[in-house]
Amino acid sequence: MRPLATDTHDFPSRLCGDGVEPSVVTEMKTELLRSLLALSVAMATVAVSAEDRARPSIADGEFVAPPVTGHVHASTILPLKGDGEYLAAWFEGTKESAKDVAIRGSRRIGGKWEPVRTFAKVNPESPHWNPVLRRADDGRIELFFKVGRNCADWRTYVEVSRDEGVTWSAARELVAGDVWGGRGPVKNKCLKMKSGRWLAPASHEFDPSAQWKLETLWRAFVDISDDDGQSWRSSSPFPVPTDAPAWGKRPFGVIQPTLWEDEKGVHALMRATDGWIWRTDSADGGETWKECRRTSLENINSGLDCVLASDGRLYLAMNGPGVARKGIRDHLEVKVSEDGGETWNTFAVLADDAPRQPDGRGTEFSYPAVIEPRPGVLAITFTWNRRQIRFVEIRLQPR
Repeated sequence: MRPLATDTHDFPSRLCGDGVEPSVVTEMKTELLRSLLALSVAMATVAVSAEDRARPSIADGEFVAPPVTGHVHASTILPLKGDGEYLAAWFEGTKESAKDVAIRGSRRIGGKWEPVRTFAKVNPESPHWNPVLRRADDGRIELFFKVGRNCADWRTYVEVSRDEGVTWSAARELVAGDVWGGRGPVKNKCLKMKSGRWLAPASHEFDPSAQWKLETLWRAFVDISDDDGQSWRSSSPFPVPTDAPAWGKRPFGVIQPTLWEDEKGVHALMRATDGWIWRTDSADGGETWKECRRTSLENINSGLDCVLASDGRLYLAMNGPGVARKGIRDHLEVKVSEDGGETWNTFAVLADDAPRQPDGRGTEFSYPAVIEPRPGVLAITFTWNRRQIRFVEIRLQPR
């Protein structure tokens, strides 16, 4: 396409009519040029606006606390009794798996996050992992977390707060004597069913039948409580296809389920060794589960979480594959489904950046936790470059 003329002499001479004064011709040329330039700007503006509408903007948010010099990861969030008030927890230390890693957290009161406090450190020689918060039926708040050198040695502990997270009880083992990777919720929030039953999304990352405890075998299941968390019993592992793709020399597996319930039953989405999100369903309250199946969602084998909101839609926070990202967790978004998790569209982008930070560290936005604290609002926390926890509130538009 020929560029717009910048001088009136560039216009063809046939624009000059017989019997028209030269000054009038010049004025006509100038007006035509102005009109063409205005049209060009308008067309460009329309094109940019359409492109912007097609690309979700980064959701606004805030940091729970200033950046640490060490390491923070794996947050959990729970609404408190006041509007816009929250309790958040995560694990923090010099680095992941260091023996000084403890469970720390903060409360958001009056629109501001309180100074970070240590919520749990039951063994000074062992790292702590993956806290999960639950509001019990009687109003108490429970804090679940893992303790152990690695996932094969995890034991699950639980503490209780009866004053909205200000003070905590002494920790106790959730299932006494369990030393095979921990019971109860492994990353994501528990689900209270319409029947009153509680399901804790659980998983192990080893083969308990193997000679060596560290032999990798990812298997997900749920722990079930019919007495508001006083006792728990496990379901059988979610069945996986025998022809599912292997993970190098290791077998295929799924971990860290996230749960929801609808009129068809209970459903779970999980991260998997092949880098895709897998799904299973239960029609009997979590007792038995169908064979896992792969969804259309690729998430580079990273943590995810979902919530069925009061508007009937399912919202899923996850790492997307991006373009040639090669497993880097540098893009985090929220997907939405209006058909029970069968098809998905991008709803919001939580974070997106170059694969490396200016100081050379790899970018990481990961391990989201998502809840609906009140109708029409999503509250999300996630790891920000392993140095901070990010908090985002999103108001949903009516359908």
